[in-house]
Amino acid sequence: MASAALGVRMHGDCVDNANVRLDDCFKAVPVPNKLEIPLVYKIMSGTGGDDSHIKSNAIVRFMANPDDGFAPDEWQYGGRRGPAPPVVMARKDGVPFSKQDYQCLDEYMAEWREAIGEAEDDMLAVSERCLTQEALQAHVRANAEAAPTAMLCMQFPVGSIVVPSCLSLTELNGQEGVVVQYSRDRVGVSFPDRAVTALRPERLTLLKESQPLEPASKRHDTGAVKQSRLQRGKEVAYKEALQIAERFVECIQQDTFPEIPDLHLFGIGGEYRARAQEALAVWQGSAKNGDVTAEQIAEALMAGTQQQLFQDLCHSMADSRLPNATYAKILVGCNFAALEFDTL
Repeated sequence: MASAALGVRMHGDCVDNANVRLDDCFKAVPVPNKLEIPLVYKIMSGTGGDDSHIKSNAIVRFMANPDDGFAPDEWQYGGRRGPAPPVVMARKDGVPFSKQDYQCLDEYMAEWREAIGEAEDDMLAVSERCLTQEALQAHVRANAEAAPTAMLCMQFPVGSIVVPSCLSLTELNGQEGVVVQYSRDRVGVSFPDRAVTALRPERLTLLKESQPLEPASKRHDTGAVKQSRLQRGKEVAYKEALQIAERFVECIQQDTFPEIPDLHLFGIGGEYRARAQEALAVWQGSAKNGDVTAEQIAEALMAGTQQQLFQDLCHSMADSRLPNATYAKILVGCNFAALEFDTL
């Protein structure tokens, strides 16, 4: 059964964020998996146009063999694959994988390949030294200022204690919180007596890491244990998403303004607020009419598809005689311009 994941789409040298549907056709990307990042890829069908002009494909660099840094012949341009096809990539563990994550890994792998080239006869030793989770984490943290949203799971591992600062929500400044999840560019932090709050990494200071990373050779984790941990992580993430959704629905059902930290998730509290009133009216009308539930919203938040859910509700309301149909028609008419949705 396919599952949704936040990943990237690659075609030629273009890499863009994309919603990916994981299925059994995905295969492991060698070097990232050696680094204990469960990245998988799938070749997509062609664009429908002429791709023969594409002479370089970013995915080729990612298909390098961990032993020598070279991609198999079948991945080289002019091999069996012909013109470079579109490829999607995502993490099997459900952690978001972004364009910034790709760029970070690409840079690290370039350094590794350069070190291999200089090593000549000692390539295997270079790979054993460079292709570890600890080495990658050191690289990520050393470059965090230049790439603050890259590899957030390595900058702020789940379970770590962080302290925010310079937030507009001043009561959270200086308060210790626990990292529980991620979006592509935010860290989900749980504070006492409060639902998970999505914060930008630039606003966080790592106070205490959950636990030091152990070399893979010293770990005695079974597949069942890893699966259990993954399942528990999903359950915690859904519980937090449901709390946000229930709080949002309760506010709009009672004609009160939703909590400010949640607004960026629903197209209301972003930088562009020209249509915030209309967006809020559509959410409110849909909830009061029973067209959407907190559970449906929570599932959309987990999948990062709340924008699509909102647009579907708009189209349905615009064709109805509900009191808020006028607001929905305005949004449909302007093709949902000036709305900004963030993810958990």
